[in-house]
Amino acid sequence: MSDTTTSYGTWCNRVEQYSTSPDADVADYIGGADTAWRERVERSGALDAMTADYRTAINSALPDSVSLCGDEFIGPAYPDDDEWDGYPTDEDGGLDIAACVEDISLDPIVEANDPLSLEEIGRDELKSAAKNPAKVASAAMSRLGLKPHAYVPHPDSGRPQAIYLAGQVRAALAKRPGQGKRTDLTDTDQT
Repeated sequence: MSDTTTSYGTWCNRVEQYSTSPDADVADYIGGADTAWRERVERSGALDAMTADYRTAINSALPDSVSLCGDEFIGPAYPDDDEWDGYPTDEDGGLDIAACVEDISLDPIVEANDPLSLEEIGRDELKSAAKNPAKVASAAMSRLGLKPHAYVPHPDSGRPQAIYLAGQVRAALAKRPGQGKRTDLTDTDQT
C-alpha cells in the first residue's frame, strides 16, 4: 500500500445521490418522527450519538485503508493488487463503496440511541406497575451504575430530566442478576 492518499469521492457521488452526508441521512431518517421526540433527540445529544454510530458502522464496513472523512472517502492513491480482496469491486476493479455500506441499517442505530426518560424506562423497560415508575427506574439505574446520557428540560415542568440511551439501558438490564442468572453460585454449585 502506498503512503499517498487520494479522494475516492463523496457520499453524494459514491453512496447516496440525493444526500450530502451520512449525517443528513440520519436527520432525514428521523425527520418524519413525532416532533417532541425529535426535539428530545436533538437536545439530549442522541442525534450526535446516532450519527457517530452510523459513521462508525460505515468505516467498519470499509477496508482499513479507506475511511469516511467528513463527507469524503479517502484511501490509498496506489492500492496494492490484493487491497480490495474480500470487498465488493466495480467493473474496473476499484472498490465499490456503495456495495460495502449498502447493508448498514439505521434502524438498530436509532433504536440503540433512542433517548429514554426514567418514566419510560420504568414503564416500558422494567414493566413496573408502581405508582411512580420513574422512582423504580431511578433506583435500578443507580444500582446498575448507569449514569444519564444528558439532562433536558421536562416538557411540562421545565425541570431537568435525566435522559438515558435505550441501548445502554437494555445492555445494563440484561447484565443484572435474575432468574437463571444467579451470581451467588459457582458453576459446580448449580448442578
